[in-house]
Amino acid sequence: MRSKDKPSLVVIGVGNILCSDEGVGVHIVNELQNMTLPPYVAIFDCGTSGIAVLEAMDGAHKAIIIDAVYSGGEPGTVYLYTMKDLLQMEDRLLTFVSLHQFDLISTLKLADLTNAYKMPYEIVLIGIEAKSLELSMSLSDEVKKAFPKIIEAIMREIQKFG
Repeated sequence: MRSKDKPSLVVIGVGNILCSDEGVGVHIVNELQNMTLPPYVAIFDCGTSGIAVLEAMDGAHKAIIIDAVYSGGEPGTVYLYTMKDLLQMEDRLLTFVSLHQFDLISTLKLADLTNAYKMPYEIVLIGIEAKSLELSMSLSDEVKKAFPKIIEAIMREIQKFG
């Protein structure tokens, strides 16, 4: 559980950096570690662990999760979804790719159903259209070029909270 003195907004990067664009969330939070952010913001690299995501969010007021997606769009496209948006998507055209045993949406739904974690009041998912999931530690050029847009989207969400 979070104590009162811990940050109330968490930014969580998920993904596998060994699988090219799947690791974009981790690469982004590494960039954020080098930036000056408000004191109420905590940054987490949760890799491919759904449990780590839930633990990072436990007790926070807002969570921003960054992950690679496949939706059939142009590689490097940046999407922003609220949890409500995702729960209403019945067609599952959007796939968050990073959490291996459960996809991200299923992990969040499970946490909500079990009440094992105190979920944030607001969850925002920033998805970046992946081009490649091949074995490589390098991101595709399209995803690399999207970094400024991704950072800008995160900063907008942080400013909305503050």
